Amino acid sequence: MKPVYLPNLPTDAVTAVIIDGRASFEIKNALMQRNILIIQTLPHPEVYSAIAYHPDIMLHHIEDNLMVYAPNTPKPLTDQLSEMGFKLKEGHTVLKDRYPGTIAYNVARVGKYAFHNTKYTDPVVRELLEEAGVKFIDVKQGYAKCLTCIVNENSIITSDKDIHSKAAAAGIDALLIEPDKAIRLEPFDMGFIGGATGLLGKNKLAFAGNLSFHKNFKEILSFLSLKCSDMVMLNDERLMDLGTIIPIMQK
Repeated sequence: MKPVYLPNLPTDAVTAVIIDGRASFEIKNALMQRNILIIQTLPHPEVYSAIAYHPDIMLHHIEDNLMVYAPNTPKPLTDQLSEMGFKLKEGHTVLKDRYPGTIAYNVARVGKYAFHNTKYTDPVVRELLEEAGVKFIDVKQGYAKCLTCIVNENSIITSDKDIHSKAAAAGIDALLIEPDKAIRLEPFDMGFIGGATGLLGKNKLAFAGNLSFHKNFKEILSFLSLKCSDMVMLNDERLMDLGTIIPIMQK
């Protein structure tokens, strides 16, 4: 196994993912049946319960085997990643219980671009990404990764109009969908498409639930077809925002 070099963009079959520790048995089992090792999160003590387990809140994959983690990220998680060969750097930003104190690491990395409300980006994340040649695109949305489903290096799906317009201006093909209660994030009315998805291989996009419940199912299906991307639905329930299924190792 080797680390996924470009974050969120595996080039081969994924062999390990980081996922919300509260994900259902059906979702975890579907991943394990694909011979994928599941790295389960524990709750971050500073963050409110709905997103406390979300990996995209407490971790940011810079590239290859380099990750940044928020202070006080549960040690069993960082120890496990270290044992797998990842180089971990602690971020400067201490997470807080409420927005915008929760967003410092929730950067949407799409190939050579990073979308975030740069007023709140953790300085360690920003420095390392800029050193890697990544260009930041400032958006209003702090939960940029939660709202960005990465299809490939040049294609995304989002319900955020600002991310959509700025991605399009950068030459990224962006499908704008409607916010929908078909994506769960208890106790809130709804979650987001980025948090409910993750690539399990090149052109193989996993959904944490059944996409057919979403009001834009046909549009998403058509978009993925144009991108030659296969869809993997991990169970038959409504989609669940898990803070992204983060692919970290591949064949």
